[in-house]
Amino acid sequence: MHGLLVIDKPRGWTSHDVVNWIRRRLREKRVGHGGTLDPAAEGVLLIAVGQATRLTSYLQDAGKQYLAHIVLGATSSTDDLEGDVLPTPQPAIEPTRAEVERALRRFEGEIEQVPPAFSAIKVGGRPLYRRSRAGEAVEAAPRRVVIYRLELLHYAYPDLVLAIDCGKGVYVRSLARDLGEVLSTGAYLHGLIRTRVGPFTVSDAWSLDELEPLLSVEAWRQIAWHPDAALSGLPALVLSAGQANAWYHGAPVRRPGSLADQSLARVYSLDGSWLGIARYHRTREQWSPAVVVADRLE
Repeated sequence: MHGLLVIDKPRGWTSHDVVNWIRRRLREKRVGHGGTLDPAAEGVLLIAVGQATRLTSYLQDAGKQYLAHIVLGATSSTDDLEGDVLPTPQPAIEPTRAEVERALRRFEGEIEQVPPAFSAIKVGGRPLYRRSRAGEAVEAAPRRVVIYRLELLHYAYPDLVLAIDCGKGVYVRSLARDLGEVLSTGAYLHGLIRTRVGPFTVSDAWSLDELEPLLSVEAWRQIAWHPDAALSGLPALVLSAGQANAWYHGAPVRRPGSLADQSLARVYSLDGSWLGIARYHRTREQWSPAVVVADRLE
């Protein structure tokens, strides 16, 4: 079995909990996920099985979309509902909708963001959440992330709901915390639903209850996506029989083009078999193997 499962992760489960749940039921060791969701978050979690695990780094790089419920006028030790939530010491002046909109504009585009104190990022070789639980005051270095869109869907102080389109590595908990600082109200993330990862939306996702009776070899083609479905936004490169043979030996394929250097493409043989992912080197006008699929997948 090779492919992708689109899961609607329930609240309270870690991403690794879902991986283990599927691993046990399929009796397949090669299972991974395409981007962590916090236990308090819900929504789209991509699970890669078999040779699709070769794509996990590409899945993690995919664009994401969220619905976030943020509460102003209080802070949290974990920046979300899971921590100790405390009202701000001084009663905050309720910002107007226009003030909230202006504050949100500061977080669009490429920004620096400090991950939450309770996160899996390692500092000094140890996950930050373990150091925080031990009482250590350690802060991760800021990271460059990209937020493409922040849309205020609802605002009635202290509650607001955002639609967020972003790149990899964005912590919505940090966004909530930083928004509260800009508004001088304090804020924390009350609820989060991931509605899209790459081309997959929550409407494509299986709940665990729906999926459990279907996890079998016989039903696999009906429940799983072909691995290349995650790469549908990339151009396709079709190889001749000779080129495909060279591909499996790691040889580059010469194919002039006008794409940007380091562009990626899906690679197929003439019979439509998926062969992997290629990377373009513009100066040499060559495509070199980035991921080679060992067994041809139909």
